Amino acid sequence: MNDFNWINNINIYFVILDRINQYLKKLLRTIQHDEIEKYFFYLSTELLRLVPFTEDKKEHTLFLNKKDGICLLEGCIPFLDADLQKILDENTNSFIKIKQIRNKYEHEPHNVNSAFSTGHSSFSAMGFYCRTELISLNSMELTYIIYDLNKLFDKIKNLIIEVEKNNNNDLDRFNKDYIEHIKTLDFKRYNETYTRVPRNFGLLNI
Repeated sequence: MNDFNWINNINIYFVILDRINQYLKKLLRTIQHDEIEKYFFYLSTELLRLVPFTEDKKEHTLFLNKKDGICLLEGCIPFLDADLQKILDENTNSFIKIKQIRNKYEHEPHNVNSAFSTGHSSFSAMGFYCRTELISLNSMELTYIIYDLNKLFDKIKNLIIEVEKNNNNDLDRFNKDYIEHIKTLDFKRYNETYTRVPRNFGLLNI
């Protein structure tokens, strides 16, 4: 196996994050209830494909699932484990809610009902009844997570560019094609368009 095929394998995660950003932009622009609901469900599902984790319910802590998804590539990306765990640690409550919504929506969609939604001035919030439990999630919570994922993937992109620079003669045609695609994705530009308020501002309780 080519030692650089991890670049081919990680390309799909770049594609997922690019779609996540596109949907977040749509969420921040809409005030339509059905669209708000659709985008929240989509983002809840896709974010867990990028940050697979298990929950210690007793300690209320989250740990990366090292045997799933992007975590399988940590041996090729030295900072991946630490950066993903930091994102989990800083957004624990949000990820717990995201997983609750995703799990109920996938396994018991008839037991997931929207309770409320609001969208205005680049901010959206959504409340879901998962059976009898009310779970609320807002776009600022999602923005914190996506902003940091964008920073992480920009680091990975720079690592890949460095690998290309130092190993160009050893890369095969497929490696080079995937690298060219990854170069076209600009997550720093996405972050420049997002507004983030301080975490203690109070919006996360809406």
